[in-house]
Amino acid sequence: MTRQAIHRRGFATLLVFGIIVFGALIVSVMQASAYAQAAAGREAMARVRAYWAARAGVESTIARLEYDTENPLGQSAFAEMDNMVAVAEGDVAGASWRIATTDGKQEVLGPADASAKLNINRLTKDQLLTIEPFMTDDVADSILDWIDVDEDPNPLGAETGYYQSLEHPLVPRNAPMRSLAEMELVAGTDPRDVRGEDWNLNGLLDPNENDGDASWPPDNADGVLDASYSGLLTALSVEGTQSVSGQTKIDLSATDPGELQERLKVGEDQAQTIVDYVANVDTAAMRDFITRDLNQLAQQAIPPQPGQRRRRIENLSPEQLGALLDETTIGPPEAGAYIPGKLNVNTCAAEVLEYLPQITPETADAIIGERSARPQGFTSLGDLLAVPGIGRRQLAAIYELLTVRSNVYVVTSRGRDAKTGIEVEIRATLDRSSLPLVIQEVVVR
Repeated sequence: MTRQAIHRRGFATLLVFGIIVFGALIVSVMQASAYAQAAAGREAMARVRAYWAARAGVESTIARLEYDTENPLGQSAFAEMDNMVAVAEGDVAGASWRIATTDGKQEVLGPADASAKLNINRLTKDQLLTIEPFMTDDVADSILDWIDVDEDPNPLGAETGYYQSLEHPLVPRNAPMRSLAEMELVAGTDPRDVRGEDWNLNGLLDPNENDGDASWPPDNADGVLDASYSGLLTALSVEGTQSVSGQTKIDLSATDPGELQERLKVGEDQAQTIVDYVANVDTAAMRDFITRDLNQLAQQAIPPQPGQRRRRIENLSPEQLGALLDETTIGPPEAGAYIPGKLNVNTCAAEVLEYLPQITPETADAIIGERSARPQGFTSLGDLLAVPGIGRRQLAAIYELLTVRSNVYVVTSRGRDAKTGIEVEIRATLDRSSLPLVIQEVVVR
């Protein structure tokens, strides 16, 4: 064989070998791409399963809450939350959900009750200044200026002129805040004071919120969620037109004694006195029924003629007074009006109660102690009269701040894919102040 033929054969062999290597490389690249696509597809499917599991948790809570709203469980202040806790964990095909919130060092099953916090839209400056250690006079004034409808700044506050002078101008809402995150726009506030360690405001202690300086946000890695303002304040809670019994509240300025007798379980003379007082006294207020007995109110409503003797009217019992406070109002509610929610005395912590200047630490402890002693909780504001140290005058001072019924719940539902462990979180704000229930906000992460 000639040298030229040998060279040709060697070149052909080398060419074939190169083609084989190139083909193998192409196959490897295609396999790697196919594997990556398959892995991405599996991850996408896992996220879909986790998403629908999280959504199933939200839907289960909505169904439970709507049912209990239409069928009130007035015999227990805790029954609604207990029923939502019962559906806080569950499984769907290939995935599961868990609804929880952080309380101290532990996760607690169930949604978060917005009324367990103080609504920033109804706080006075004195109440704001009790919030330590970050609240100052200038921030408190600026918060009130942000919420009020006028353009007159408080002594240390800020209105439109200040905000328009900023590098990135904005306009204050001059109306109630819609979320606590909005507080970060107020002059003088720092997002770290608003959020604390709960940087995503989901009410849960996430891994990045309990790792020291390893990742944002700054935290002390003590296993406790320090939520700063967001642990005490909310802008979500609202008052509705429904009473504790689930019925529309009676307007005392537009009712008759018979309706009161039936709803409040009061006598004919008691019902007539209530109606007469509201009809004839321009300054009539609900607290009047707490601080004064019905005989005094009757005298003021329709003064007796000289020499006339009136039949004595039995005063309202604590149960009747509680029903009056829970089931009635003076004047019709403004259609579509937003009324910031009160603090739910059944779900708030003692330290939150103490942020109300009208409630001393001793009274807050007494309220929590009485609540713990009642398996059914406080089912009426009248039950507060059983708390040691709370008489009618004290009740009159605090009843406008408190409620025994919550309307807004924040559901943080985490869906988890069983095979991959991939999680999807859905946070939904549910408002049942009217029916059908309204989903105020949904965040997916």
